[in-house]
Parts: sequence; C-alpha cells; structure tokens
Amino acid sequence: MKRAIVYYASGAREGRDRIRRADLTIVAVDNLDDLPYIARGLADDGVQLIELCGGISPRWRAVVAAAAGSRVRVSSVTFGVESLGAAHRFREASIAGRPPDGAFLLLEPGADPVHDRFVPAFPPQHLIFVPVPDERVAASVAMALVEDGVGLIELYGGFTSAGAAAVIDAVDGRAAVGVGAVTIDAILAQTGAQGYVH
Repeated sequence: MKRAIVYYASGAREGRDRIRRADLTIVAVDNLDDLPYIARGLADDGVQLIELCGGISPRWRAVVAAAAGSRVRVSSVTFGVESLGAAHRFREASIAGRPPDGAFLLLEPGADPVHDRFVPAFPPQHLIFVPVPDERVAASVAMALVEDGVGLIELYGGFTSAGAAAVIDAVDGRAAVGVGAVTIDAILAQTGAQGYVH
C-alpha cells in the first residue's frame, strides 16, 4: 500500500520538504490551506492512505478526503485521554518556543531503529523519525525515547489496534502517544485484503 504522512512544520515549503522511502512519502506543510492541493497530488501519485499528524486538527480530515477522492483513505492522529496531560504540556512548551523532542514511529519491515532514524530541520521543532521493523520493537523503542526525554510519540505506517495499545502501555503516561483514527487492521477488515504480520 502506498502511504503518505503529512505533518505540520513551521517554515516548511511545499514541493521542497518531502522525503520518499519505498512506499512512503513524508510531506512537511506550513500552510494548512495547501492541504487540498497536497492531497490531490498524493492521490495522483497513487497514494492509498494519507495520515495527518497530531499537529493538524482532525477538522482537516474531511477536507483532505474530499480533495483526495474516494480511492484514498484519510486518517489523522489523535490522542487518548491517558495522553491529554502530556499532550497539553507539549503544546504549551511549543507555544513558548521550547518544544520538547517529539518522535514519529514508522512501521517499515527490515528497518533498523538506530541507523535508519532521521531528523528534518525545522528549528526549534526537533522531531525524530524512527523506522521500526515491527510493533514489538516499536514498544521497546518508545520506552527508550521517553527515557531520552521525548515528550510526544505518534504512530504511522500500519499499526494495528493491538500494536498501538502496546506502545501506549510501554510509555505508561510519560509521553503523549498519538494513534491514527484508522488503524491498518480496520482497513484490511473493510477491504478483505491481507497485510504483513507485525
């Protein structure tokens, strides 16, 4: 499945700030009014799932879905009640110009979470993208990230409901954990397709 992550980053420029990894396109966006244009372009490129980061309000999900068309599923990261305190602290520090480190965990078969991680440059935001090979490794990586001071973690790339729960349990309230509104097991159940085993 071709996927895309669209995340908010102050100072990002459409068309320049994109990262491509196998079947995944990562797009940084500053102006949210560009989202329909971005969504149409991703759909034209054959993307089947667009995941919006937690920094983009779920109110944009319908806008993106309408622009992308019926062949593209759109999900947005949201936070459970156990994450609201940590998410609020993260937001307040970000508004004050001192955002804590954040991390996006990306499911990517065969990935090495140490050697494959990367950090796009949008200071003062410090967001670490960490490809992980499976959900079991994701939970242990999440624990290590929290111990290193990461205050917010978002999950991308096909986490199941059970895999997301394992990360939430591993973090144990020490950081906000955002999960897509549409998990891969829900998509597969609706389409009758099969995914890879995590």
